[in-house]
Amino acid sequence: MAQPITNLSLNDKIKYGSYKGAPIIWRIADFNHPGYPSNSVTLISDVILCEKAFDAKEPINSDSDRQKDGNNRYAHSNLRQWLNKRGSPWYEAQHSADAPPNSSGVSTNPYDTEPGFLTEFTDDELSVLLETTLTVVKNTVTDGGGSETVVDKIFLASRTEVGLANEQGIAEGVQFPIFTDDASRIAQHNGSNDYWWLRTPFASNSRHVRYVKSDGSRYENTAYQGSVGVRPLCNLKSDILVSDLP
Repeated sequence: MAQPITNLSLNDKIKYGSYKGAPIIWRIADFNHPGYPSNSVTLISDVILCEKAFDAKEPINSDSDRQKDGNNRYAHSNLRQWLNKRGSPWYEAQHSADAPPNSSGVSTNPYDTEPGFLTEFTDDELSVLLETTLTVVKNTVTDGGGSETVVDKIFLASRTEVGLANEQGIAEGVQFPIFTDDASRIAQHNGSNDYWWLRTPFASNSRHVRYVKSDGSRYENTAYQGSVGVRPLCNLKSDILVSDLP
């Protein structure tokens, strides 16, 4: 039997889409989350799906930190672009100094030749995926501080949304009800607790990005580090039906 997705509860799990040949298991993070599309259900992957750099080194960038450690501006990041692309090649330069996440640009796990994250989603699955407007802090060193908005279908959570306070006092959205303490933020990759990226930059420099540590607390790392996990989110239409079968 099928039932409306709105019959489910927070933290309930559903299968939606596929990655590397396996169905993706998501958990419900909220219904009609403030600032997100109306009549939507927010999902976050139940586990960390992979490890990838946030952004590659940019050898011709005028900023020396971004030359050696990558760019912490989410709007320009390799990871944001990959999450929202289907097929291959997916990479397109987002600014004049941008560079792909190849073996020379990231510390490990290059993904410039891997198909975009949405490649194995069916047309029907993509048809219920909603565009979401996101607020993202900008660093105060190279990007002018304050915040900007981006519009994506697949995205990373912010520091605010996972309950780790605001960066530079700027709210990047509203906290999800499923994230209440460190324990609630812990996520696994291949059976072990692991780190996972947020979209929030460390606002005091141009290269560090915030992430959730394996114990659920907050930390940051250089953007080109390919050993940090990816735990994406999305919003689906709330009138879809889901199967009762596991």
